[in-house]
Amino acid sequence: MISKSIFLAGVIVTASSFVSPPFALALGILFGLTVAHPFRRESKMTSTWLLQASVVGLGFRMDLEQVIRAGRSGFIYTLLGISFALLLGTGLGRLLRVPGKSSLLISTGTAICGGSAIAALGPIIEAGEEQMAVSLATVFVLNSVALFIFPGIGAALRMTQSQLVCGRRWRSMTPVRWSARRPSSAPRRWPWAPL
Repeated sequence: MISKSIFLAGVIVTASSFVSPPFALALGILFGLTVAHPFRRESKMTSTWLLQASVVGLGFRMDLEQVIRAGRSGFIYTLLGISFALLLGTGLGRLLRVPGKSSLLISTGTAICGGSAIAALGPIIEAGEEQMAVSLATVFVLNSVALFIFPGIGAALRMTQSQLVCGRRWRSMTPVRWSARRPSSAPRRWPWAPL
């Protein structure tokens, strides 16, 4: 009963605008490492559906005119970036002897927007539940690391917001968008500091 109460309180706090995304992430990691998941069965049943619904929801947020404009100007850059990430990722997967489907899922998640790409590709290649979980966890951990180090890298290199956003090929847009919220000319602030 206590773990359910802590879980629900955590959902409410982290979904609110009272805490920053890195702080919410830290709370989730702390909860996951210290308390047994009170809704394990329900989570197992709904996680795939929620990931797929989230991808559709993200699509509704897009402005078609902006997508066409950005696609026209950045098509070659995007094609090269995705191709390079997929080739490098699958090559490293072979080198490290990561199973084929897991390697492809991790590479795709790295190249194309993280968990949403994994959620979309998993059913197509008939990935197993464990392959999906390991791939999602790998990409989310790398994304979490990026969330904390991108602002420091951007500040150290004295990058502008647009230069930092151009670095979007690494993991997903979350750390890049978080880092770009602070112009390099502003006083140095760590990503977990309230904005």
